[in-house]
Amino acid sequence: AVVSTQSTGWTVLMLCVTVQLVRSDVVALGGEDGDGAAPCVRVCSGSTGRNKTKWKDFKTNGIYTRVDMEHCKFTRTPTITTSLEGKSAHWMLTGTSAIYNATPRYFTTFIGGNSRGIRKTKAESFKWNVQFIAVGYVC
Repeated sequence: AVVSTQSTGWTVLMLCVTVQLVRSDVVALGGEDGDGAAPCVRVCSGSTGRNKTKWKDFKTNGIYTRVDMEHCKFTRTPTITTSLEGKSAHWMLTGTSAIYNATPRYFTTFIGGNSRGIRKTKAESFKWNVQFIAVGYVC
């Protein structure tokens, strides 16, 4: 709208902006523990951290860690996707997307490889860490 004022001779331009808020479109198709209400779907991601991952040795050639997802506040077991991040050599590993014993609060992943020496000390020196994205229900 253009407003003209006679006393000052100035023309003032006023601009009205309409902002429309759009709901995010997250759809969960069949959760691990069944379907929930659509407004209750949450996408949550995280990492165990390069210097914080608590790796433990498993048998003679493997490691594992439990990944905490409590901050996500899921009420049912979510669908989880993982990857392994680090400085070196993680491309050769197996099990990097295998998830065990998933619950709404945590899951465990076991990592191995064809070569010997997949141990906690190697994981720590290469800063291997688990990154995840989980989609689940919070109500």
